[in-house]
Amino acid sequence: MKDKKTFGIYLDEAVIGDMEQAMQRTNCSSRNEFIVEAIRFYIAHLQRRDYSDILTPAYESVINARIADTEERIARVIFKQSVELSMMMHVVAATNDISEDKLGELRRQCVAELSRINGSCKFEDAVRY
Repeated sequence: MKDKKTFGIYLDEAVIGDMEQAMQRTNCSSRNEFIVEAIRFYIAHLQRRDYSDILTPAYESVINARIADTEERIARVIFKQSVELSMMMHVVAATNDISEDKLGELRRQCVAELSRINGSCKFEDAVRY
């Protein structure tokens, strides 16, 4: 009993009943051990709540920075792909004589096809078509 002190505690009958039932699900061999573990658990819970007030903004800041960085990288990749696509479109347009009617029909076909296949398009599929 080193470093332990005795003090009285008053509990409602319902709380004692709940404690007895809960003790059956734990490794506690006495009410005293159960109460000590319950108090330690509650103190840890309070400390975590206090830390979350401090840590949550820090985590939020880190996550927001990572998201912003990812958005920037994605935007750069999309821009580069758009430049390449524009170059390809100009080369194709310069080497083929396509009427406005055929261009409109091709656009409608492509929109329908990409809607049907959920935007997943392969060059090999276009060649086979």
